[in-house]
Amino acid sequence: MTCADSQRWNDRYAAGNPNPEFVPDDLLVQHAQLFGNCGVALDVACGVGHNALYLARRGCEVFAIDASLTALRYCRRAARAEYLGVYPICADLDRFPLPARNFDVILVSRFLNRALIPQLKQALIPGGLLLYQTFNVNRLRTHPDFRRQFLLERGELVHLFADFDLLDTNDGAGINDDLTHWIGRRPTDP
Repeated sequence: MTCADSQRWNDRYAAGNPNPEFVPDDLLVQHAQLFGNCGVALDVACGVGHNALYLARRGCEVFAIDASLTALRYCRRAARAEYLGVYPICADLDRFPLPARNFDVILVSRFLNRALIPQLKQALIPGGLLLYQTFNVNRLRTHPDFRRQFLLERGELVHLFADFDLLDTNDGAGINDDLTHWIGRRPTDP
């Protein structure tokens, strides 16, 4: 991500919190039973932290990373108001190394950086849970100017995480939604 990208997101969030009620993504709520006592979580490209707050309310200690300091300020204020264990980190994910085998849960929502995926895999503990949700090529039907490099091809997440244990996905050739999701676990070491 460039400084210009970071500034663009700061400017976007400076207009106000787009999710003032911090409503979590439906995918997270629908799969809440997977979290139990989830330990340490990472919310990648967290925006204002609506998903990080949800995970923290479920007992997770959450590191919420985003390139927009403005967005993270909303997250920090909300977490402090509820005394939640959410720790915002302002960083460029192209340059920020993720620690290996550190997280019980990793969440990525509406963000695609294919080069980051090997780091995400390594950052999970064996048996750790990964929830990945982002836009796919169907998004071009309603948003023809969307940059294709940030869109998944059909079946791409299934391919990218073929070495993980699949729990749930809507990824495949027949997908009609413009959001693809993939949920699975890093295999335990032999």
